[in-house]
Amino acid sequence: MDIGFIWDEDKYKEVQRKHNVQFYEVVSAFDDPDGYDGPDPQGHPDRWMFIGRSITDRILVIIYIPEDEEVHRLITAYEASREVSHGYYRRS
Repeated sequence: MDIGFIWDEDKYKEVQRKHNVQFYEVVSAFDDPDGYDGPDPQGHPDRWMFIGRSITDRILVIIYIPEDEEVHRLITAYEASREVSHGYYRRS
C-alpha cells in the first residue's frame, strides 16, 4: 500500500529555510528499508519519529502524525545528528 504525505505549506517553507530539507527527500526516506520508527522525542503522544536515508544520501529525522493508514501529516524534518546517524548505521 502506498502512503500519501501532507505538509502545511507555511511549515514546509520554514523547514526548507531552517533545515534545507526538500519534500522529495522526506518522501524518499520513508522508502528506506533500513529506516525505523520511534516515539516522538518531544513526548507528543500523537506524533512519531522516523529515521531513514533519503535519496540524497542524508539520514533524516522526520516527525509526523499518522492521519490514517494511507496518509502521514509531516510536522518537521531535519538532518540527523552525528549520534543519531551512528545509531542508524549500527541498526542496519
